[in-house]
Amino acid sequence: MSSADEFTAIDLKYKESDTHCHQLFAKENASKATCKQKPPGRTLYVLNVPPYATEQALQHAFSSAGEIERVVLQEKPSSKESAPIERMDKDVFCFKVAYVVFAKPGALRKLLKTKSINALHTEERPLLTGVDKWTKAYHERIPNPAALQQEIDQYMESYDRKIEEQKAAESNNAVDEDGWVTVSKKSSSVFAQTQGVVKRLEKKLYEGQSEKELKNFYTFQIRESKKNDIISLRKKYDRDLKKMEQIKKAKRFKPY
Repeated sequence: MSSADEFTAIDLKYKESDTHCHQLFAKENASKATCKQKPPGRTLYVLNVPPYATEQALQHAFSSAGEIERVVLQEKPSSKESAPIERMDKDVFCFKVAYVVFAKPGALRKLLKTKSINALHTEERPLLTGVDKWTKAYHERIPNPAALQQEIDQYMESYDRKIEEQKAAESNNAVDEDGWVTVSKKSSSVFAQTQGVVKRLEKKLYEGQSEKELKNFYTFQIRESKKNDIISLRKKYDRDLKKMEQIKKAKRFKPY
């Protein structure tokens, strides 16, 4: 655990013209175990970072001492000084911990000696807070109508082009009633013989064979045909007699 005496208080202003300031507590991140994300002699461990401070704004603020390699924010301090850095979610709004990695060890020593850093907000590097920040975030959520329309048109053009290519490919491989396929250079190696084509060909072949068969051509066929006609006539006559009897019975008078 680090003691309070190990930290150096550094004043942080939002604007250079501010009379009041926020205090950061910083010290060199010293560890016996090596960590690539926290190189020894070049990493500054900073506490009490305000919620509105961003990595870009802090990088500009600490650049007064020298070139900054990177700034990483965490929600809570690492369990060990040699533990790897865990980036926090950008939507989390709370006081944070920062690890500032300088390009050279001399810049870190200079900062701890001068205890002076740049303001977070400048005209060249604005840091929006409060209503201005919320207004910008609101407008960024609303898409630009012109850009949105352009994106829609580009998508529809690519979609229509894709549909036309599919239709052209299907027309090249279309099968006619006789089972023939139009062959082009692209589809020269394609043979379309689907189940529907096979069924149509079989049906057409069966119909052609049935038309070729001759009826009542032989003598035995004529005799059998006449015999079947007589039997059917007799059956029809018997059915008609039964039907007439039923009609007569239905009309007969029964007083009792």
